[in-house]
Amino acid sequence: MTSRDPRYSLVKPMVDAGKIEVFTDIFKFIPKTKVATDLGKKVDRFNELMSHVGQFKLDEIAFIGNLFDISADDINALWMKEYHMQKENIAKVKKRPLK
Repeated sequence: MTSRDPRYSLVKPMVDAGKIEVFTDIFKFIPKTKVATDLGKKVDRFNELMSHVGQFKLDEIAFIGNLFDISADDINALWMKEYHMQKENIAKVKKRPLK
């Protein structure tokens, strides 16, 4: 990572203010492409991980938190909320009756 993108500093105040409630809310303020590049992931792979956040490695979540100066507890809480939301959505889809 060469120089820190100034948009990274927008995220922590939004988390503190409660405007970012789940992991994917972060990307309303900074493009996924920027985070993917800084994480060392191809954008397609990063998008895949965002669709299934349970596939992120713990060190990747911690690295993303460090990009935004968010504590490990806070970034993990955002990730966990997202994970549970995705898991609930998958369960709802599986319970739908076939037509």
